[in-house]
Amino acid sequence: MQSWNKGAYLTHRFNPELGVGRVTAVEGRALVVEFPRSGSKLRLAANTDALIPIDLNPGRPVRVTATRQETTVAARRDDGSLLLSNGQVAAAHELWPLELEGALIERLALGELDEVKDFLTRLNVLHLLTLREAHGLGSFLGGRVRLFPHQLYVAERATATDPVRWLLADEVGLGKTIEAALILNRLVHTRRIERCLVVAPEALTVQWLGELWRKYHQVFTLLDGARLADVARDFGADFNPFEVHRRAIIALETLIERPDLSEQAVKAGIDLLVVDEAQRLRRPPGHPGEPAWRAIAPIAALGRHVLLLSATPLEDDAHGFFRLLQLLRPQDFPDEMSFEERLAQRTPLPPCTSSTRRADIGGLPPRVGIPISFDPPSAWRLQHAMEATVREAPASNPVAKRKKVDRIRRALASGATLAAVIGPDERALREQAEAMDADDPRLAWLLTEAPRWKEANEKTLVFVAHRETLEMLRTALSHRAQLASGVFHEELSAARRDTEVALFRDEEGPSILVTTEAGGEGRNFEFCRRLVLFDLPWKPSTVEQRIGRLDRIGRRIPVEIVYFRPPAGIGNDVVRLFEELGLFREPMAGVEPQLAHIESAIEETALDPSASLSEARFEALAGVAQAARTRIREAAYQQLHRDPYRPEIGPALLARVPAELDALNEKIVVTVCSRLGFSIEHTRGRRTFAIELGNEALVDSLPGVPGGSSFVGSFDREEAVEDESIDFFASGHPLIEGVFAHVEDSPLGRVVRLEIEAGRDRGKGLVAIYKDGPGFDVVARDSSGRERPDWAAVFRQRPIRARRSPAGVLDDPASADMIRRLGAQLEPSRRPYALVAVVARPRAVPTAP
Repeated sequence: MQSWNKGAYLTHRFNPELGVGRVTAVEGRALVVEFPRSGSKLRLAANTDALIPIDLNPGRPVRVTATRQETTVAARRDDGSLLLSNGQVAAAHELWPLELEGALIERLALGELDEVKDFLTRLNVLHLLTLREAHGLGSFLGGRVRLFPHQLYVAERATATDPVRWLLADEVGLGKTIEAALILNRLVHTRRIERCLVVAPEALTVQWLGELWRKYHQVFTLLDGARLADVARDFGADFNPFEVHRRAIIALETLIERPDLSEQAVKAGIDLLVVDEAQRLRRPPGHPGEPAWRAIAPIAALGRHVLLLSATPLEDDAHGFFRLLQLLRPQDFPDEMSFEERLAQRTPLPPCTSSTRRADIGGLPPRVGIPISFDPPSAWRLQHAMEATVREAPASNPVAKRKKVDRIRRALASGATLAAVIGPDERALREQAEAMDADDPRLAWLLTEAPRWKEANEKTLVFVAHRETLEMLRTALSHRAQLASGVFHEELSAARRDTEVALFRDEEGPSILVTTEAGGEGRNFEFCRRLVLFDLPWKPSTVEQRIGRLDRIGRRIPVEIVYFRPPAGIGNDVVRLFEELGLFREPMAGVEPQLAHIESAIEETALDPSASLSEARFEALAGVAQAARTRIREAAYQQLHRDPYRPEIGPALLARVPAELDALNEKIVVTVCSRLGFSIEHTRGRRTFAIELGNEALVDSLPGVPGGSSFVGSFDREEAVEDESIDFFASGHPLIEGVFAHVEDSPLGRVVRLEIEAGRDRGKGLVAIYKDGPGFDVVARDSSGRERPDWAAVFRQRPIRARRSPAGVLDDPASADMIRRLGAQLEPSRRPYALVAVVARPRAVPTAP
């Protein structure tokens, strides 16, 4: 049994973070020990094997208490005093053993070892940090998203350029926002950006804020009116808000209303500008640009990183697309050159665009059009009766009356309800319209089907063009079918819109959400079973935007598209034309500009109450559209984008993602949290845990994680994607990064003795492990000083084939001398992350049967 005296030095085997302690009193079977580094004085049992004595043997680094001079013990004199390397002589109580975290060689030589399990955890962290780099994909893997190869491909291509100035023009629903966030993550993690500004339509700002936090652990500030007022109040009216909030989201409408904000963004020096729905940035020929363009152009002109997102960059015309490219690459697209001239050169565009299509990916669920026809067409006759009523009513202004009749005729032909086209001031007509709407066969069908959908626990998104139609449908669903419905329209605040979507998404929420066109931009309703087009816009791109809310990457079931087919007239012709174009079967894939004439042709025909598209006119319109689709597929559109994603690229990209990444992450984090005394409960799900830094924790906090913090999350990507109410424990999450930072700083697991199987001969030696960025390096030498790459290879493999060295093998004076001698041969410019004294025995060679 160890005999302890006052003044003796020791460390605690299981709590090395306490540092070196000094016995200040011996009280029977207890010791009072002072640990200066941790600032604690503990009463410990004298007979416990947890206390390791520290002898002031030769070579031991010490500090002279009186002078605070640091030196080492050179020899022990016969009278018990110590000869120091500086020539002085001192008694043991006049010295203080130096902390050994910075002198790992001495700790190892003196046998002050850490627990093998702590070393294995430290080594596993190094393996994980290397593994999660994923051959260059590492910064893309921390988001709560499914990994789709086309998104990884685009993000990797874009971030290979410097600066990153890129147009993300994928088809609706293929994940442009995710691609932008992947690129943003890479730029943040590689420290290529500090200030970032996301500009989006006001309706999408809160969604961006939530997506960046929920999916990527990125904290941004929404610079709305209230927050801008806070900055002015706290720092002064002229203070630059982009100096306070370096990662911000702002509405495009706000930038337009306050041009001074664009100037302040330029002065602050935005490193990354992200613009969503960039097709709103317009600059007609010979024009300085519309307000949205003028708000964005100065920031883009800084010449730093810029991302433009638009699913329909060709919707308006080729000139509009060309203008977006000018924002990104002004040196390649001078003002004096037209887009047509550039295309005529037949040279590919510079690498600054990507436009993945569903056909490039393959394997996505199909669109299934479900037409609903009615016979007899009672309500359609009522609509024409309403039109006649308005036409025959007296009016003091015939021109105004004619315009009103034309407006009503167009709206009714596109499927608008009567209440939507009658003004609120025309009470008599409005009451008649509402009575007629109640008999609308589309409404009758919806009221019949909706309860069945709710019973089947299916979500349905209903699109309407007018707010009045929305209110009529919600009232009918509530009063006549006793069904609650969600709502989404332009007049709701951004926060209220997000709340409505969240409630609709919830399994216990409403089974139907009714929305105007406000829901057709940037929103994700992939979880819905079907889409109901209560009316049918005449603009194909608007219909495509509606369908794109459901037809999105990651969807696993067919997209059901319900639309109504009038019995006759122009409304019937529109349905037939869209069916002929395949709009309900596949996306438009960039042909929107070629279809712009369709809407004008339909409007022109609709002005005649008895008109319908002739067969010749119908065939002409369909033929032009089909020819455009073929031309776009085979020629110009493909030439706009260099090196597009191809399906054969996918397998090799996904093969770079380590299959064991999430499992190793779970093992390490749970192990470290358990070692630190955190509360850990394996809750619902496959790999879901509740982790809390409670009162029993051995540390007050982790780097970036304050004490008392608690988390519920999953280490399984798919589980976290399916349930956004829990965290995704992956790279970038505060708990994960806090655990790794703690291990990095901790003294635990730094020095051990191990027995390994390697090579063909027995031997002893020293292994030094170095942390080298996200990777690590291993240097091994045997007792003769010869490098042993076969020994080093043992530590690069996982799991490591090693065990605690046998007692008495490495704890003799000769081994201590060997450790010091080999330690002196290590590169002085490199700081070891961990040191291992090893005894190697030959690897067993299997014998032939």
